[in-house]
Amino acid sequence: MFTSFKLFFRSLKRNKLFSSINILGLTVGFFSSILIYLYVQNELNYDDFHEKGDQIYRVNQTFIWGEDNPNLFSSTGPGVGYAISEEVPEVKHVVRIHTPNMTPITFDWEGEERFFDDEYIFAVDSNFFEVFTFPLLHGDHNTALEKPRSVVLTFETAKKFFGNVNPVGEVIEMDNGESFQVTGVLERFKGNSYLDDFDLLVTMNSIGRVKESNWNWMWTMFETFLLLDESADPVVVQNKLNDIPPKHASETLEVMGYTYDEYIEAGKEWNLYLQPFQDIYLHSDGIYNRLSGVGDFKIVAALIGSAIFLIILSCINFINLSTAQFTTKAQDVAVRKVLGGSRATFIKRYFGESMAYCVVAAGLAIALLFYTLPLINQSVGTDLSWNVVDGYTSIVFIIGLILIVSLVSGFYPFVFFNGFKPISAMKGEMRTGKKGLRLRNGMLVTQYVLSFLLIICTITIYKQLDYFLNVDLGFERENLVVINNAHWTGSQEEFANELEKLDGVVGASVCDAVPLIVSNGDQFTPDEPNAGSVPLNYALGDEKYVDLLDIELLVGRSFDKSYASDTAAIILNETAARTIGWTVDESILNKKIENWSGTYHVIGVTRDFNFWSLHAQIEPFAIFHSESNAQGNRPLTKVMVKTKSTPSEFNELNERLQAKWEEFVPSRPYDQMIVSEHFESSYQTEERFGSVLSFFAILTIIIASLGLFGIVVFSVEQKLKEIGVRKVLGASISSIVLLFSKNYVKLLLVGFAIAVPLGYYFMDIWLSDYEYHITMGVDIFLISLSILLVISLAISIIQTTKASLMNPSEVLKDE
Repeated sequence: MFTSFKLFFRSLKRNKLFSSINILGLTVGFFSSILIYLYVQNELNYDDFHEKGDQIYRVNQTFIWGEDNPNLFSSTGPGVGYAISEEVPEVKHVVRIHTPNMTPITFDWEGEERFFDDEYIFAVDSNFFEVFTFPLLHGDHNTALEKPRSVVLTFETAKKFFGNVNPVGEVIEMDNGESFQVTGVLERFKGNSYLDDFDLLVTMNSIGRVKESNWNWMWTMFETFLLLDESADPVVVQNKLNDIPPKHASETLEVMGYTYDEYIEAGKEWNLYLQPFQDIYLHSDGIYNRLSGVGDFKIVAALIGSAIFLIILSCINFINLSTAQFTTKAQDVAVRKVLGGSRATFIKRYFGESMAYCVVAAGLAIALLFYTLPLINQSVGTDLSWNVVDGYTSIVFIIGLILIVSLVSGFYPFVFFNGFKPISAMKGEMRTGKKGLRLRNGMLVTQYVLSFLLIICTITIYKQLDYFLNVDLGFERENLVVINNAHWTGSQEEFANELEKLDGVVGASVCDAVPLIVSNGDQFTPDEPNAGSVPLNYALGDEKYVDLLDIELLVGRSFDKSYASDTAAIILNETAARTIGWTVDESILNKKIENWSGTYHVIGVTRDFNFWSLHAQIEPFAIFHSESNAQGNRPLTKVMVKTKSTPSEFNELNERLQAKWEEFVPSRPYDQMIVSEHFESSYQTEERFGSVLSFFAILTIIIASLGLFGIVVFSVEQKLKEIGVRKVLGASISSIVLLFSKNYVKLLLVGFAIAVPLGYYFMDIWLSDYEYHITMGVDIFLISLSILLVISLAISIIQTTKASLMNPSEVLKDE
């Protein structure tokens, strides 16, 4: 190994340019591969720390709030868990997780009243710790969630609330007016989990509505998890789940006025599906998740592919740059052969030298990663880290990578240089033949193909993201501010009226939801003979709601204070009207629908708009009056404010909104959401994927450019005498440049022809996952062609021109 490094430093000294570029190319390849490894490892390790993780399953169900929607729904009613406990003996534990709105949290601490409002609460069944492995720092996991009105805090929440004091036994008060006693504190969380978003765990039996609804399958505000017996067969359990809805969902449907058979005969489905818990994070395509965001295995697969691409490119780059030093190395090999150098000696020389390059490049890559990882996390939105002590698998990965790259990148140079006849090489007869030329051209085409693929994918992702951010959603999302917890003001209407008096405010509407954060849904039945139920997602808003959102009305009108009956009115979207079977014209007005909350008459129909993100199709939707009984007695919690301020003026306007809030609620924090920002944040996955892929696309172009540089230098070196002869015969520099450059353009076009169908195929699959997406146009491929064409021509023209400017006598003096 010492000899290998000796040869490496000798090569670095003699051929500073080629050696430096070699190291740079390998460093970029190692840096990219290690970074991708850290990201992939982080994604694949979700929920692998649960002791019984391979026995835990989540119950998903048919998406009952849509029509002809093939996606599944992770949210279930509280009765699903009870039914499974009764019908499936293979299930040891059933744990439901509910997300109640129980903030703000208040308590007295050392004579000071403390107030917290941004905590995320999970209500869980008492056997939560029997299923999931979340160790307690304080408290007993066997009893912490046993009694009603018990609460377990995360380590960070306990420290925020109580400092470094053990808070077990302390009492906090939730927004529902009930007091909860702290019975445990979780240890500081170290792993990755789908369930890591909570700040507090409260006992499920503390929530009265849950206890009263254990028969209900329609209140889909829960995720249901099962711990199967060690000997249980998931296939058998799934078969038993298939028999449960007809038997147990019927009670819920009968309350709504029809039987399960009638529900099925109407063309609807209601099925339950098992999903392995450890698959949730990366394998939830086509599933609407409730508790937390998830990853995307396609992104992981794409990045693994990118890593392979980059390693291949790095190896090709090394080979090209090694063979580009043809003249010097061929004669050096010839001399060593004449002096009796054995095959084993040459094997050690070339593989050892390539390993030395790889070791140095890997060291530089690790150092670069150490200093740039925080910046990468910040710019891409990841949270990657690498501890050399704990990350022994990373060390194994790097060592394996060094060995593989060394073997691959050292093999061809060994074969290439070892194949020369010593006499021919020493006499300067250094032709490699058509076989070598085809191989080099093949490597260059491979570089082009891989580069084109990454560029095509990156451009497509950014165009899709741009489509998301700029498409007409059917409502006006700009200049909308939502003020949360408006029910604390005592009078939401009075508060909204006062906000409208502020400079820069166009209007304010009392509501319970705005597009993109709609979570209400229920079944409604048209007031007609033999009518079946229809699922409606809905929001409540006052007379200004539709106008401030600038939603287009196709038929009828919006709510109007001059009509007292409008408190029992409803506005449907097109999809809802057509799903019910009604025609979108004047005949729909005053038709009625009903459910447990009352009977409502139609006063208008809006054009379809995306009340959820563009990941989902438009479902039946309705707007109820803010004073209707659609939500029972639950208060409306939001005031939507339409502004006319520019971005630069918004901070000043927001201060005025906050000042008005403090007039009404001086003791509680002001909490607002900007709708356009929330909208953009819903596409973070695509934005992150685009950022990561564009980063690696740039690195790929760099490596490919270095490889092209090596081939151009090699080819020019091979053709120096030909160039000299052409100049002597009167050829111009431009004609020589054109002659030599057109070959690389041909190779680039071959790579382009191979990459276009592959890129189209892969990105068409990716785009098909979105309900609304772009169509891949010719511009995507032309842009990618232009990028590499400009780079390739620049390298080729510069190097060929440089050779053409040489004095012919210098290269022809031996002839």
